[in-house]
Amino acid sequence: MTAQSVGAASSPPVNRADQSARELFWATFVRLLLLYFAPLLLLVVFFHVQYSHLLKSSLRAHLAVIAEHQANTFDLFLRERLVNLGNVIDNPAFAQVDGTGNLREFLTTLQQTSDAFVDLGVVSSRGDLLSYVGPVVYTTDVNYRGEDWFQALTEHDERSVITEIYLGYRDQPHFTIAVGRGEGTSMRILRSALSPERLSEYLRTLEGANEVHAAVVSAQGVFQVTTPRVGEILRTSPFIPPKHPERGFVPGSDRAGRPDFAYAWLSETPWALVVTDAGNGDAAGLFGFPTTFFPVTVAVFLLMGVVILVRTRQVVGRQLAAERQEAELSGQLVHAARLASVGELAAGIAHEINNPLAIIAEEVGVMQDSMDPALATEDDEPLDLPERLSAIHDAVFRCRDITRKLLTFVRQTEVSVEPHYIREILDEVVDVLLGNELAVSNVEVVRRYDYSIPQILTDRNQLIQVFVNLVKNAMDAMPNGGTLTLTTQRKGDNASISVKDTGCGMTPDQMERVFMPFFTTKEPGKGTGLGLSVSYSIIQSFSGTFYVESAPAKGSTFVVELPLVVA
Repeated sequence: MTAQSVGAASSPPVNRADQSARELFWATFVRLLLLYFAPLLLLVVFFHVQYSHLLKSSLRAHLAVIAEHQANTFDLFLRERLVNLGNVIDNPAFAQVDGTGNLREFLTTLQQTSDAFVDLGVVSSRGDLLSYVGPVVYTTDVNYRGEDWFQALTEHDERSVITEIYLGYRDQPHFTIAVGRGEGTSMRILRSALSPERLSEYLRTLEGANEVHAAVVSAQGVFQVTTPRVGEILRTSPFIPPKHPERGFVPGSDRAGRPDFAYAWLSETPWALVVTDAGNGDAAGLFGFPTTFFPVTVAVFLLMGVVILVRTRQVVGRQLAAERQEAELSGQLVHAARLASVGELAAGIAHEINNPLAIIAEEVGVMQDSMDPALATEDDEPLDLPERLSAIHDAVFRCRDITRKLLTFVRQTEVSVEPHYIREILDEVVDVLLGNELAVSNVEVVRRYDYSIPQILTDRNQLIQVFVNLVKNAMDAMPNGGTLTLTTQRKGDNASISVKDTGCGMTPDQMERVFMPFFTTKEPGKGTGLGLSVSYSIIQSFSGTFYVESAPAKGSTFVVELPLVVA
């Protein structure tokens, strides 16, 4: 396949400069993001943790204060109901109660005090309901001897009692509140039922009720007084406060589906009032922060994003400008090193041109002699003019090719990436540019080419400059002659080219510094110290690698590896 057909079949080259600029922009942008945003994010996380901790502590303290205050108020409410009932039974007129008429008057008085009273009944020391006024109609005699509240009044010397909520004879949820007076068979008990609906309404009127959900639970965790948002009466509550301490805060449990709650035990009954946060406040917004914090944070982040974007453009612009300036300086340095190499090539090129010039002079002399009548003899064969002219023509074009290749090598041109065989570039260096010098220096050239290596896309002139430097250095390392071995082989996705000499070699210290600018092992005036440094830069620009293997008195091997960007 010809070079022209290969070039036509290849895809258009990628604009590496634009791609490199984009990669540099995004790398710089990400780096600045981390530089500016990381500390800010750490501060946000720190303040979030601190604020959340403070918010939780404040909420716990607030809930505990509300629970204690509502428990005291509810205790006072129950105590007042006991006092109301006690005032009735202690009233001298109560002793004259002989039927429902007088008892109804007392019930009316109680309900004027609190509408939580539902009914009123008088019970004997044997538990018989003597008289009753209220909404329930008893069709049979009622006896409370088996009721816990009755036994508490008659057997445990209790003067008053308030029961937990239960259904009782009326089969409706209610509380029984009762007080007793007298001893033995003369004891009389005044009982009443308290409405759970009225107690629930009272609970919703307590201070702080709009901030929390409140309920009253028994020691067994059964709802006594509650609201529909919290639960239902007579149902088991998820809130089971501990006995000790009497007031406190219990963290929530996701497994039990229970939120944080505060509690306070009542003194009149073995119940606890529990409160949970109603979530109606606007103190906290998204992620537990104040509602004004989130938009301010977003605005700050957006502002910093704009600043980082502008800063990224500035940094990338300066870096690209510096890279362009560096590339220009590098190009000038490469050109200067190339001119220095031309001075060393001049002697070899002069000898190379002398050969065709001698042929031209010889052929012209023969033609001139054949045209001189004084030198003509009868035995002279006729001059073959076309053959002589052809020899002159070939010699002239050989000179032209030599000078053209030299000018092409020294001329400073833009990088021209085209398909080339590496072996052809090496042959041009050792046969055309340095062939005469190698012969004069008694250097034998051994070629070990891998002909399976395809054409690669590269810049011919720059590679010629690299290999001219390597061959010239090898010749200088073998002043008495030697063997120069050129090897090409394929290593994975790379083409490896080695230039090996049998010269003096280098010490480890020299090998470490061999690619440094202006470092040379040659005598003063015989080298600039730029050849290998410039060659190293050229190979790096092709995304290749360049290294040396050497030992004193064992020669040196310079290895160039170029990626196989196959044409």
